[in-house]
Amino acid sequence: MNREITLNQFIEEYEQGTIRILDVRESWETPFIEGDKVIKIPMNQLPNAIDRIPREEDLVVICQHAVRSKRVIEYLESQHGFENLINLQGGVSTYFRKTA
Repeated sequence: MNREITLNQFIEEYEQGTIRILDVRESWETPFIEGDKVIKIPMNQLPNAIDRIPREEDLVVICQHAVRSKRVIEYLESQHGFENLINLQGGVSTYFRKTA
């Protein structure tokens, strides 16, 4: 489906608490994104955690540079029928560029 959200849209919706997030980065990667609407599943653990990923609401998939998140979305859509996934354009590294 290839839906995307910009960093500004992401920050606004995250601060308002209106989006759910699937963080496919490793636990050591920054910036840390915390909260009850954040599901942390490193990309290599996804096949064993499909049941932890909601299907009934939009879910923004994030990684450092938007490469893994695009691959995860392609995998979840083609292999597991997900239709609710949105990619964060440029990944969370765009946050560092924006604030530098």
